[in-house]
Amino acid sequence: MKTITQAFRTLLVFMLIFYCVGVYAQRKEVSYFNDSVEICPLADKELIDSCYNLLDRNMMLETDGMYGQIAVIDATTSEVLAWASLEKQLDDDCGWCGDMVYVPFKKQVCSTDIFVPFIAAKCLEKSNTSLGKMVDTECGILEVNDSLKIRDHNWRRGGYGKVTFEKALLMKSRIGMYKAFMTMPNGADLWEQAYDTIQKSNAIELAISFNQMYHQKSSLEYVKKIATGIFEKTGIQHRLAPRGIKLAGIYNILQCDDNKRSSDEFTFVGCFPADNPKYTIGMVVVRPHKLPVTIGMLSIEVNLLIEWLMNRKK
Repeated sequence: MKTITQAFRTLLVFMLIFYCVGVYAQRKEVSYFNDSVEICPLADKELIDSCYNLLDRNMMLETDGMYGQIAVIDATTSEVLAWASLEKQLDDDCGWCGDMVYVPFKKQVCSTDIFVPFIAAKCLEKSNTSLGKMVDTECGILEVNDSLKIRDHNWRRGGYGKVTFEKALLMKSRIGMYKAFMTMPNGADLWEQAYDTIQKSNAIELAISFNQMYHQKSSLEYVKKIATGIFEKTGIQHRLAPRGIKLAGIYNILQCDDNKRSSDEFTFVGCFPADNPKYTIGMVVVRPHKLPVTIGMLSIEVNLLIEWLMNRKK
């Protein structure tokens, strides 16, 4: 009888371990085999698993995220190599505290306003306005009209004042970007479209869109200059760059629903190495709003993926 009881306990423990490991593995296997033919014919299973591990065990945990996506594409062909997509189940008793589950990757969950500095650079290029031209960002507050007041992130410290367009874009000055848009005849319409938070996207679309912007042939190459400069010493996000790897791209945070701030949307797009890109990454994590909210919260995890990709032999 004692032997039977011990055997039963051993079987129970084995079944529990198998279930716990199996649920996580099954989620990744389901995503890989169900979606790879449809959207990811060149899917890299090792990379997909790494994306899931990073998203699940690092990014979502670090931010208390309720939804997250990572996409990796081939920078030379725009072919999707890997993706991960996870969501916390909504629990009636405790809100977004349920189990982490696989969800369809194509779900459009984030705004596209991460691209505003690059669109501003394109506006300057199309209007033949030099990046070296001076622009007045004033005291960090610009009242355009009764319905539009633009503030820079440092408005409480007096703003950036008079700087070059290049400096304004590298520091993500919204006033500088607005004035870059206004160098175009239809600048007001373009500005409104760029900040249209109703327009939704996902990590694959972010990665592909940025990859296309970065590789467009241009005599002045404004987009490339801003995308790489943001992570250099003159750029606002230089402390977030991975060591020894030249990165082009940008991090962004959008606090949704205006004054209610019901959610925080963390996004990243970037390609590397910047001089001759091999990979482009798109990343999205959405969580219920809470403090702190900083762009550096996910940079360590993104850099882990970048460094792993650069160091693996494949």
